Amino acid sequence: MHFIKAKGHTNGNSLVIVEKDGLFYMLHGDITYIDEALYENKISIVYDDKEEARKTLDRVREFISKHPTVYCGTHTPQGYENLEGKKVIDLNNPPETIPVGEIVFKTASGKYVCSICGYVYDPAIGDVENGIPAGTKFEDLPDDWHCPRCRQGKDKFNKA
Repeated sequence: MHFIKAKGHTNGNSLVIVEKDGLFYMLHGDITYIDEALYENKISIVYDDKEEARKTLDRVREFISKHPTVYCGTHTPQGYENLEGKKVIDLNNPPETIPVGEIVFKTASGKYVCSICGYVYDPAIGDVENGIPAGTKFEDLPDDWHCPRCRQGKDKFNKA
């Protein structure tokens, strides 16, 4: 396993590369937000230091070009799809993406997901352990309610 500094995006950003059975799994947050940016050689849209972000992406692409790498980004569905399918990145042959006009939008589920730990608040279930009965909408939770898993406030939750 390799722990590598990934300067540029934010102070302390890093990535981890794990090797298993001849494949390298690159786990990271925010080197690229979407796999398309990796293929198109575009740095993240958010960075503290543009020059360092460029150097980091160049090193990532160089590693991928020399090693069979499964790229696991955190802000894209391809991250877990790549992991589950053990899809090796081929920088010269990007996969087809869905044109914007063909994307199917779904209605909100009514659930909320903690952006810190991934806990899902489901109004149909509530948070019985903390005195929140089933049927309680997220908007109706007390202001001092916190995530049962990581103790973060309601402001850290996003609609699912």
